[in-house]
Amino acid sequence: MPISADSFDQVTLAAMEALKPSRILDIGCGAGKYGRMIRSILPEAIIEGVEVEPRYIEQFALRDIYAPMHLMSATSIPERMIDEMFDLTIIGDCIEHLPKSAGLDLLNFLTYRSAYTIVVLPESMMQNTVDNIKSEAHISAWSERDFQWHDNWAWAQVYAMQFYILRGYPPASVNLQSLLNTLDARQFTLRYDTVTTPLKFNHTNLTKTVPLEEGGAIYWRAQ
Repeated sequence: MPISADSFDQVTLAAMEALKPSRILDIGCGAGKYGRMIRSILPEAIIEGVEVEPRYIEQFALRDIYAPMHLMSATSIPERMIDEMFDLTIIGDCIEHLPKSAGLDLLNFLTYRSAYTIVVLPESMMQNTVDNIKSEAHISAWSERDFQWHDNWAWAQVYAMQFYILRGYPPASVNLQSLLNTLDARQFTLRYDTVTTPLKFNHTNLTKTVPLEEGGAIYWRAQ
């Protein structure tokens, strides 16, 4: 059975409230946790789901949450969704189930096609096959070191749980710094097991700038 820690649930909810995305992609739906979360605050949003396990689609009534509901591996997304664009993509407790190279390919693909991508996952948490479902095994290790290729992103962590926000190339109504300011102002306390810590984002912005004739410079792409 898919299990997802709730350490960053309120942060994710607040991010969605601030961004107000119209079209959302949930990769690795599992039990439909994020889809239900989105429906609770954005009932009119278009929410597409990707899930590799057919039994989960039936067991958790995922077609009642997502439309369309794509039965496929996340590794197929770059080929099958190449002309699709999203305001927000959520990869919750999923990317660690993919080969590392496939996960990096997916994140690069989404940089071009999703204004924002949120990635939530555990670090150094061992898990093998669950209930004879091989796709539940953790097969790739991730940390903040794996996102250094991106030019505008932020992350936070509480014990073993990690949270990343990547600002893609498509336009968005809210820039990443403003989003982080909004989340920081909420003064969230993060919890994992018996560990608690205040939310603190680490923001990396390496976006290139171009000079202006009148002096100064501007970012070459949307923030």
